[in-house]
Amino acid sequence: MSKLKLLILDACVIIQLHEMGCWDDVLKSCDLYLSDIVTRREVRFDDKNGVLIDLGPAIAAGKIKTFSVSEANIEEFRNNFDLEYLGVLDDGEAESLAYLLASKEEWLISSADRIVFRVLGNLHRREQGISLEEILNRLGSTASKLPRQYSKAFREQWSETGFQERIRGVGFRSDSAAE
Repeated sequence: MSKLKLLILDACVIIQLHEMGCWDDVLKSCDLYLSDIVTRREVRFDDKNGVLIDLGPAIAAGKIKTFSVSEANIEEFRNNFDLEYLGVLDDGEAESLAYLLASKEEWLISSADRIVFRVLGNLHRREQGISLEEILNRLGSTASKLPRQYSKAFREQWSETGFQERIRGVGFRSDSAAE
């Protein structure tokens, strides 16, 4: 089985994987990439039990790769969206989505934040979103009892919302710049 090529952009997914005891399996089975913004801000954090999660060693060992997008390219990406989207799109999400959209490679992006899936739906790229539940299912792990924000249903709901918003003229400012 080939490795999943994943951009993971928020600490919530990483923390959930640690709490479930699945982090090492995902690290072995997936090519994981984090944006420089995310790694600078979230390389060390605590799970709900106060256990320190330090991604530094995995990054240093090359188990997690990092990427960066120039500030100009992030700004160009952000300029495609109206305030409805910009008000909830953080810097790490913007960098990750800008990277995904500019890349010629096929990436999947995982998050627990609905704005990520709304953007993908709005840009007709919903197939590039993947929930934690779907990751675990692809790896043969159980995904039962996950909070809703990690479910396939959550991803699909917010991808569809983004798609419908695009039809109504919400989110993306101009059809010419994204396609």
